Amino acid sequence: MIKHSIIILLLLLAASISAQPLNRSTPEANKKSAETAENSNNPYAALEFYEKVYSDSKDKQIAAKIAMMNYQLRDYDKAEKGFAKLVLRDRKGEFAPLKYYYAMSLKQNGKYPEAIDAFTQFIAESADQGMVAAAKREITGCEIARKAKQPDNLIVGNIGKKANSPQTESSPSMSGGELYFSSMMGKEVITLDGKQGDWYAKIVAATKSGTEFGEPAPLSELINREGWHQGNVNVTADGKTMYFTRVQMDNNGIGESKIYYAMKGTDGWGAANEVVGANGDFIAKHPTEGELFGEKVLFFVANLPGGKGGFDIYYAPKKSDGVFGLPVNLGDVVNTAGEEASPFYRDGKLYFSSNGRPTMGGMDVFESQWNGAVWSEPKIMAMGVNSSVDDLYYTQAADGMSGFFVSNRPGPNNLKSKTCCDDIYSWEIERIKVELAAATFRFRRKSEKENQPLQGCTVQIFDAISKSPAAIDQKTNTAANDFEFSLLPEKSYMLVATRDGYQTDTLRFNTTGIKKTTKVEKKLTLRTVKPSKTNEPDSIVISINEPIRLNNIYYDYNKDNILADAEQDLQIILDLLKKYPDMKIELSSHTDSRGKDDYNEKLSQRRAESAKRWLTERGVTSDRIVPKGYGETVLLNACANGVECSDDEHRFNRRTEFKIIAGPTEITIQKIEKRKPTTTGDKPKN
Repeated sequence: MIKHSIIILLLLLAASISAQPLNRSTPEANKKSAETAENSNNPYAALEFYEKVYSDSKDKQIAAKIAMMNYQLRDYDKAEKGFAKLVLRDRKGEFAPLKYYYAMSLKQNGKYPEAIDAFTQFIAESADQGMVAAAKREITGCEIARKAKQPDNLIVGNIGKKANSPQTESSPSMSGGELYFSSMMGKEVITLDGKQGDWYAKIVAATKSGTEFGEPAPLSELINREGWHQGNVNVTADGKTMYFTRVQMDNNGIGESKIYYAMKGTDGWGAANEVVGANGDFIAKHPTEGELFGEKVLFFVANLPGGKGGFDIYYAPKKSDGVFGLPVNLGDVVNTAGEEASPFYRDGKLYFSSNGRPTMGGMDVFESQWNGAVWSEPKIMAMGVNSSVDDLYYTQAADGMSGFFVSNRPGPNNLKSKTCCDDIYSWEIERIKVELAAATFRFRRKSEKENQPLQGCTVQIFDAISKSPAAIDQKTNTAANDFEFSLLPEKSYMLVATRDGYQTDTLRFNTTGIKKTTKVEKKLTLRTVKPSKTNEPDSIVISINEPIRLNNIYYDYNKDNILADAEQDLQIILDLLKKYPDMKIELSSHTDSRGKDDYNEKLSQRRAESAKRWLTERGVTSDRIVPKGYGETVLLNACANGVECSDDEHRFNRRTEFKIIAGPTEITIQKIEKRKPTTTGDKPKN
């Protein structure tokens, strides 16, 4: 089978023989011309002559030759029809081996159920165990494809007819607002007619104009050497180094292919130089930088002796610019007895194409994770990136949300058949929008059946993914009780609602698992601070799991011993525990965000335990009190790490609280009057 790496030659080099008139030639002359063109690697010219021979002779062997050439040239519609005429009428088993390629044509036309039937029949009749194993692998791939569905949030599109010519484009690499790739930029099959033409593949650059990319422009002769094909371009993530290959062809395909690199300076790309270490007496292609064992490496594809298949993926440790160590085969987990191609590395993952494992089409894109020692079993990527045909040169932007790949799926302007030629496609994960609709309510009174809308509240939203929630947004609504915020997927959030005369309400939630644009609704319910009907201090109704702040518990700097002021609040808790003997409480201590996180957490735990000790020394059993030091993990305002706040703002977060965790579900207590401390209080550090 003709390898993908020389398809560019097959598509571009139709020799002058193809321009000869056909209607005057004899069948014998046509057959001789066909064989000459085929031996000269001019497949389209050869097809033209073979079709003329078949038109005159109806020779089934010629029909088989035509069907196979169409398959090799990736004209799967013609190949399927040609194979079908032979194998479906083959009573004597003369063309039994072609049933495999008939099944492959069905598969690559996306006719998976029919392909499975054809592969199954081939397996039942074939004695070639190697081909039987291949057919079984293809059935597995068809089954994967039958179940596959393009994700709803995956957007795939051809980058446009200006950038994609009717010829084959390859190796897209985005850097600095420009898309670099390899292209012939031709619009028709090139016929040399004895003349030398500029039919060499060049590295070009295109910029986006609107929704599509504009006309590409070739790079200078420092990159594009005259008389050579330039391809497999890849620009490093920092935009400073370009890797690519220079290729010379001969009648048997690729004669020489070596990896080059160029550095970018203030005046653009400098002169190209052959890399050291990754080239040799073998074909080297598809270079891309990555990282292994904590050092930079060059991943590339080569057909070195002793590999797993035709072309394997290798890496070579980077020693300096353009200089690499000896190539190392990536091993059995990644490489197969088939073909591997176009590796791309991003953040510990290697993306590559292969036809040596079950695929949805021909070459499919896979990903494998590096764990610091070994690669994970490659996982096939989603339908959309992969298709029923060939998909290669997958790339990914730094945020992992977009990129490019190359495919011969039906495009807008193919040179010959609708699947003959590779175009560049873009892919993008839809930017999921998560809209939060928060509403504030007043807790119902005894005379009311439900909670009532509460206007005039302030709602703050915090990013709560870390120990110290960071304020994201804050809104106040004096006219209504609704609040709207824009969120991100795969995040943890905290909402805090406040209003004078009401107790603060806090809730946490996350957006994990949201796969499409969604509206999230949350309700916050605030309880009133009830005024007393007598001359006594105001009373407060509190419910189970509702934190109540103890305003008069202070500590000396870096100390956890209970001061005299604190005893007045603790006495109130002691009285409550005696009044409600079945009540259990959590006694919590909080610091502000200043100081180290682990220091604050340990200090707050010691302080909570000190308060518990004061109560147990006065007769409360230990199991009724759960001391908990939260450190700076539950802030009540925006004063997180790195946020400038006044000491008064930080003091709002330094607090001791208690809440009922078992026993009565609701109790009434006297409002704890805040008094001026007689000590210096909690210093700014903690």
